Amino acid sequence: MKSIVHTLILAFALFGGAASALAGGDKEYTGQFETALVADTEDAERIVFKHVTADRVKTATPLPASAHLAATRIYSPQTGRLSVLALLVEEKGQPPQLFVDLNDDNQLAPDEKFVLRQEEEDNPYLWIATVNLSVKDSFFTVCPVFLRYFRTFKTEKMTPDDRLFMQSTDVFARGRVDADSRKILVQYAYSFETKSIDPQNGWLGVDSDENGEVDMNKLSPEAAKAAKETVVFRVGQNYFSTKKVDLKKNLIVLREHEAKDYRRFELAVGKPFPDFEFTDLTGKKRRISDYRGKYLLVDVWGLWCPPCRREMPYLREAARAFRERNLELVGLNTDDEFTPEQIKKYLDDNQMKWPQARLDSITELINFQLRIETFPTTFLISPEGQLLSMSRSERGEPDLRGEDLYKTLDGILPEK
Repeated sequence: MKSIVHTLILAFALFGGAASALAGGDKEYTGQFETALVADTEDAERIVFKHVTADRVKTATPLPASAHLAATRIYSPQTGRLSVLALLVEEKGQPPQLFVDLNDDNQLAPDEKFVLRQEEEDNPYLWIATVNLSVKDSFFTVCPVFLRYFRTFKTEKMTPDDRLFMQSTDVFARGRVDADSRKILVQYAYSFETKSIDPQNGWLGVDSDENGEVDMNKLSPEAAKAAKETVVFRVGQNYFSTKKVDLKKNLIVLREHEAKDYRRFELAVGKPFPDFEFTDLTGKKRRISDYRGKYLLVDVWGLWCPPCRREMPYLREAARAFRERNLELVGLNTDDEFTPEQIKKYLDDNQMKWPQARLDSITELINFQLRIETFPTTFLISPEGQLLSMSRSERGEPDLRGEDLYKTLDGILPEK
């Protein structure tokens, strides 16, 4: 009897385990975090260094008498405040130098000096540096701050002696996961306030092309901003989501998926723009492929979005000026507080006569397939259906904003 019971228990365990594995989905893989955090270089805030004299700052060694000095306090992701003293030192004919008060003693020492380097070899106006702040009482030991100096650039409120920077304000926790002899690079937004990572909320990324970096541009297929959801990424020919992270155990768990679970339309200049159906404000069903043979501007916008409304006069003029040069426009409207009738009235009042998609026909597209996070977002598509630009001018793509839109269209569209 005892052997029969033991056999039944063993059989139940075996069959029960198999059912659990089937119910739980595909394979799972584990990995660990690195101790150094990574700066979010895609989202940056403007900071202005104000001109100071040498007697206003404490340094361990004298500063050159001829140097131009400008100081500010940069934002620390750890404190959530502008709390770190920084001093810019510029000598004629020398690369700009940055002193940062790493130990918070209000004195700048030689080992707190960072030499900025040119971001682009042939561009003397953009300089960058990464400042590593130490982290106490944490698994993570380094908190980086990325700084970009716009040399000679001024805003209206700046004096000739002020200096303009952009700096990162957020960080990612980065790790690697072993998956069948592959090391998958992953990263997640890290909160110093809660000392936690939530892979179902906030920015996360995966090195899809396995080039050793995660492209966190908002339109990159390697990045996504989760909103109470499990995001599936492609890595090579496989598909993964994050099932779990545990900082106390230094554990990352990825779950493998079938291809059907991957919802994203991957966008890349020079590649086909995805075809999709939408319903316009008159109730007519349309497809992007209906515009083959035309240059097409697809504008993702909303009345709720002031920058979107500011772009409308430029789009209206582009529609008028370039229609005879084979240009069409399509709007993807994202308003959920205005009725189609209210949106249509606004468009009529502003002589914007191109088709507009209703939000209820493109919700899946905007939120999960294109994963649009910045508004407006505009795409230029060739007559053959190839993506020509996502207006990421910082990446060398033709600019589709403001008056630069006219220059781009005039340079690309053939003469009548």
